[in-house]
This record gives sequence, structure tokens and C-alpha cells, in this order.
Amino acid sequence: MSREYYFHRAGTLISKRKLPFFRIVFISIILTLSSVWAVTAYFGISKEQDRLASNLEISVIIKNNTDTTRIVSLAESLKNYEQIQMVKIISPTLATIEFEKELGEDTDALFNESPFQWSIVFTMKPEYCNHQTVSSILADLGTKSIIEQAVFNDKAAGALFARSTMVLALGLAGATGIIVLFLGFLSYVFRSELLQSPAEWFILQTLGAGRMFIAFPHVLFASSACLIGIAFGGCIAIPIQIASSGSQPWVMDVPFVSIMSAYGTVALLSLSTAIITAFSVSKGK
Repeated sequence: MSREYYFHRAGTLISKRKLPFFRIVFISIILTLSSVWAVTAYFGISKEQDRLASNLEISVIIKNNTDTTRIVSLAESLKNYEQIQMVKIISPTLATIEFEKELGEDTDALFNESPFQWSIVFTMKPEYCNHQTVSSILADLGTKSIIEQAVFNDKAAGALFARSTMVLALGLAGATGIIVLFLGFLSYVFRSELLQSPAEWFILQTLGAGRMFIAFPHVLFASSACLIGIAFGGCIAIPIQIASSGSQPWVMDVPFVSIMSAYGTVALLSLSTAIITAFSVSKGK
């Protein structure tokens, strides 16, 4: 009996209060699009951050007259580090060739003998490219007797590490701000809808109806509007994503799980807002 009443009453509310219903639908669409945008933007920024991190090269300069086998052995040991992505040995000959390519001149005309030493260049995996990990690896390399020094662009690295922290902080702050703002709008609109029934609520309470009996049809009313809004928002987001892929191909690489998590988060928060608002209003009555 109660179940049939709840759904019948919710349907009656939808048919009689179309404007509040469509307001909630509209807010849910905006909230859904905003959450998808936040997930996509965070993915894009993280992808760019990973690209920059993978380009950060650390050069290990080997002391002169070091046996080649020891250099190769050190390079192989670096490959065993979980945090290291790529290791490359650069001989004096290869360094000379790369230098001539960059300078556009023959080094024989500039130097009597090659000024370059053997070196090992390696890059970090993006997820490990942070100050603590890099410092730990450099400290470990400092114990190797064949290493003269380790060289990398510390200013670029510092900016990269700081940017990584900033991206995470701004991403969380932005997503939280968007969600709080639109959930506030949703609660306000739903509360306005609830307060349109003072006489009905008074009669039901006078007859001894419980808060669940009074509030639940309104929860179904708001939940239906939210789910419709989320569905419409998802349908709108798909062509926007496809259209954006022409200039930003990476948007198609956003994990499907992340997009669905955004939808699920919006649905969960919207439902929670509807329940809290409905029962808080009914308690106030």
C-alpha cells in the first residue's frame, strides 16, 4: 500500500509542479556537465604533466678512464629501479655527433680532442617524478665510485614538482567548488518545492503520519528529476566530447570508468541532498 502511494503521490507532484521539476532537471544537467568537464580537464592536465615529467632527463657523468663493463653494469642496475622509465648510455663519440648536430659545425675544428665523457641518461616514470624520489635516487648514485656527478635542470624539475602539487590542489578545489555550488542550488529549488505544501503537510501530521510517509514522495519527485537531468547531461556530453576531439584528440582517451564515476557521484550527491532536504523540512514542520 505504502509503495503504491509513494509512487502515485510522486507522479501527482510531477504533473502538478512542472516548473520546479524542470528546474531540478536543468540544475542536474549543469551539474553533470560540470562534473564531466572537471574529470576531463583534470585528465588533460595530468596527461600534460606526465608528458613533461617523462621529458625530464637526469645525466650521470662517468669519471674518465672508467672501464666500459662497469658503465654498462651501472646502466643495467638503473634499469632495475622501479621508478626509472628509460636508461641510455651515451659514449663520447655519440655525444660528439649530437653536439655537432646541434651546433652545425665540425668539432675537429673546435677541439683538439673530444671534451665529452661517458654518461648515462635516464628519465623517471611520471608517477615517481617528485622531489623525494629523485633525491633518493641521486643520493644512491652518489655512493657509486665511478660517478663524477649527476646533472639535471633543477629549476625545471622544481617547477615541475610544484606544478604537480598545484594541479592536484586546484583540481580538487575546483571540483569541490562546482559540486557545492550546484548542490546548493538544487537544495534551494527542492526546498522551495517542499514549502509549497504547508496545508497538506499540516493535515498529514495532524492525522499522525510519520516523516517518512510525508517526505518520501517528494524525495522520489526530486530523485526522478535528478536522474533525468543526469541522463540528459550524459547525452549532451557525448557530442561535445566528440566535437572537441578534432582539436583535442586526447579527450577521447578519458577513461570510461572516470566518466561513469562522475555520473555516479552526481547521482549519489543529488539523492543525498534530496533526502536531507526533505527530512529536514519535514522535521521543521
